[in-house]
Amino acid sequence: MRADLSPRGRAANLERMARETFDAVIVGGGIVGAGIAREAATRGLDVALLERCDFASGTSGKTSRMVHGGLRYLRDLRVGLVRTAVRERDILLRQAPGLVRPVAFTIPSYDGRGEQPLVLRLGLWLYDVLSRDKALPRRRWLAPAQVTDREPGLQAAGLRGGGLYHDAVTDDARLVVHVLRAAADAGAVLANHAEAVQLLREAGQVVGVRAIDRPGNRTLDVRGTVVVNATGVWLDRLRDAARGTLRPTKGVHVLLPRDRVGNQGAVVLRAKRDGRVLFVLPWRHLTLVGTTDTDYAGDPDDVVPDAEDVMYLLESVNEAFPEARAIREDVVSAYAGLRPLIRTPSRGSESDLSRAHAIFEDPDRLISVAGGKLTTQRAMAEEVVDRVAARLSRHAPSKTRGLPLGPPPDAQEAFRALGFADPDEAHLCARHDPEAIRPWIDEPGSRDRIAQGAPHLWVEAIVAVEEEMALDLADVMVRRLGLFYELPDQGIAVAPAVAARLARHLGWSPARVREEVQAYGDLVDRHRRFRGSHGT
Repeated sequence: MRADLSPRGRAANLERMARETFDAVIVGGGIVGAGIAREAATRGLDVALLERCDFASGTSGKTSRMVHGGLRYLRDLRVGLVRTAVRERDILLRQAPGLVRPVAFTIPSYDGRGEQPLVLRLGLWLYDVLSRDKALPRRRWLAPAQVTDREPGLQAAGLRGGGLYHDAVTDDARLVVHVLRAAADAGAVLANHAEAVQLLREAGQVVGVRAIDRPGNRTLDVRGTVVVNATGVWLDRLRDAARGTLRPTKGVHVLLPRDRVGNQGAVVLRAKRDGRVLFVLPWRHLTLVGTTDTDYAGDPDDVVPDAEDVMYLLESVNEAFPEARAIREDVVSAYAGLRPLIRTPSRGSESDLSRAHAIFEDPDRLISVAGGKLTTQRAMAEEVVDRVAARLSRHAPSKTRGLPLGPPPDAQEAFRALGFADPDEAHLCARHDPEAIRPWIDEPGSRDRIAQGAPHLWVEAIVAVEEEMALDLADVMVRRLGLFYELPDQGIAVAPAVAARLARHLGWSPARVREEVQAYGDLVDRHRRFRGSHGT
């Protein structure tokens, strides 16, 4: 049965949360919380999930958008970490072909810098070996001329050859939405913009959370036999048993016009300043470049790219692609997220911190989970729910390895039957289940493009509200549609029209529409501070 994730469904969910006791209450609506909700619900547990802002509004919507094993970790012999990630990548490729797509990566090898041919070839061989399902083509070694045939814009001086291997990419926020949709359809009860502000205890044991429904301006107690803290970098705000669990690091990405950078496909680079591994990914008509990795001690609610972060990335792109000559004014958009890495006694560099996850069970019975990667969310969720099930004496096996996720295999035919033709059909197949689109295609203008030069349709804005629990303009523009990242003005010009369309479904007054547009403009301005006096 398809769950109701409209504003009305959200209100009904909150009513259920206030009156029922659940097997598990999950705090955090990023990819880890979403994965735990899906895992628990598909095992037959009664699950409630609360997210303080919007789903994927934290780290999970600000990633490198890669589903990968972490080839670079083989250099440090983290074979177990890479094995898990590679196998979870292959599971996602199999179960979510509409959301996760294979991409070929070129790694150039140069005289005197970066990985040398023998080391690189050995690493790529081992990377292939660790893939049990062999879901992607095997690696190849390329001669210098073959590298430049694939990537004519790359620096040719000193080129000794290169590796070709495959990983995958995804729209991170869309992936979170679909995992949550799967959880809800399996019975999980979800609400975003509902903040867990306090743990409820009886006899010293956690029995639930006190939450504030921000849109409804009310407080409710949500009770559960087990409470799971999956709040990422905000972990210690809820967890009373310890402080300083995490060492957050900041990762910044930029999106540039692809015709400016000159990459044909995905390329792995070494940063000009410090040799850190960077990725250059094709993203429709843009190029995504990331990421930085620096310690962060500021406010986790206000993380934006700064000029130094952006220049670090541009310098590396310009060295690798000499004709790019990219400057700050060329950046279409930039974003920053925090990685919730586990603090260890080591004082090594940020890039040396482990991406492994950890699960904490405190004396008050709160379960907390942090670390890990977008790719490994299902494995993390399986391990957490094993512990929840043991607490409940409910030992149902995991089902999520084999369950489909996202748009169905016949989505192309279904969208064609609804009257969509390429390129709209191809765009929708990578983002939506046809059953989510079907009820809304007869609204006036629903098949039209929202903005020139972008594939997004007006029906998607409606679906964001009625099928995906978007509650404000930023929810739609940033996470459901991605216009914040892809339009040259980051969606400022179309924001009033989008807000007006949302108003019909959310009951906004003209004053509320103006407030939403202003708030969105402020969000864009904060993310353009790196432009300095050249900003808009």
